[in-house]
Amino acid sequence: MRKTRFSLAIMTGIAAATLLGAVAARATSDAFVWKDSKYGYTFSFPDSWGIQTKDTPYTRIRIAGPVNSDWATCSIQVHKDGRLQIYPKRLMTQAVDDTLNRSFWERQVAQHDDAVIRDFIAPASLGGRGDATAIRETFVLNIGHGKRINMYGEQIASIYGKMRYVFACSSKLDQFDKYAPLFGSIMESIQLSPRYAPFATGYYRDFLSDPQLALPRTKPGTIHIKNSYQVEQQ
Repeated sequence: MRKTRFSLAIMTGIAAATLLGAVAARATSDAFVWKDSKYGYTFSFPDSWGIQTKDTPYTRIRIAGPVNSDWATCSIQVHKDGRLQIYPKRLMTQAVDDTLNRSFWERQVAQHDDAVIRDFIAPASLGGRGDATAIRETFVLNIGHGKRINMYGEQIASIYGKMRYVFACSSKLDQFDKYAPLFGSIMESIQLSPRYAPFATGYYRDFLSDPQLALPRTKPGTIHIKNSYQVEQQ
């Protein structure tokens, strides 16, 4: 089963690809790389974006774009979740699909007002290592004084090792197309710390294919050929 590169799946057409390339180039040349000292993962974002106050107890970092009126933000939440540690890596894709299913996402988006899941993607991949599922959603942001803003966002979640990672980006609905390439670039930059051995338990190297070992033909400490060395008879 092929995993979906969710963060790039939103881009279609040559124009979108061109825009992604332009934004990614700027992010590479003027990017801030952030590392979570507790959980070890890293990701990068434009240095013109600022770090905001955490919005939940599980939020590790929350960033916002430079144009306040666009309400463009991204965040990473990390939860302890060891439910899938019993599964070998080869079974994790299906295990994550079954665990981070649509019911999980319905609970996740309940933190937003009037949230509607517009698309559910499974399987997906986070950080090149974590099996994941993802969604696209619309919701309403209440900014106070009776003002409400229509929003569009993406979220991707992965259970990797004994942790659950949830990465989310959103902006005003009418500005999302402008931010979609950059959101994709930020998502693609996530790097999770290795949590699985490269080989399964019980893996044995094919030692029979090694070069033949050549043993010395002389007795240690001499230069005499072993076959010509004779013990003197008494």
